[in-house]
Amino acid sequence: MQGRYIEHQALRAFGSQERITMVTSFRPRSPLVRDDTILNTVRPVSHLPDLYGQVVEYQLENMEARLRGYLKLVRESMKADKFDVKAFKDWVAFERHVLDHIDKEIVEENKVKKGVLSDAIEAERVAEAEAEAAAAANST
Repeated sequence: MQGRYIEHQALRAFGSQERITMVTSFRPRSPLVRDDTILNTVRPVSHLPDLYGQVVEYQLENMEARLRGYLKLVRESMKADKFDVKAFKDWVAFERHVLDHIDKEIVEENKVKKGVLSDAIEAERVAEAEAEAAAAANST
C-alpha cells in the first residue's frame, strides 16, 4: 500500500500514547516505470549520507538501464536508416523529470531539521507553495 496514494489511517495502540508502524516502500520493478519516491518522511530521521547514497545509486542504476535500452533502439533505428524524433524528445523529457525529482529530494544537510518530522513536512509544503507561486509568476 502506498500511503501517499491511498487514504488511510494508522491508529495508536490501546493503552499507549504512541503508535508504531512499519512501512515497506514500493519500488517499481521496471526501470521504465517512473519512481516518484519522496524522502520528506524519512529525511529528518535518517543518516543522510546513507539515505542519499542509496537513493541516488538506485536512481542512477535505473537511468543506466534506460540509457542502455534507448541506445539499443537508436542503433537499431540507424541500421534501418530512421530516427524517431518524437521518441527521443519523450525520452529526454522523462529523464529530465527523473533528474528534477531527484534534485528536489536531495536537500542540503543544513536545511534538514533532524528528528522533527511534522516541522520538516510543513517546511517542505511552504517551500513547494513558494516555488509554485514563483513559477506561476515567471510564466506570465
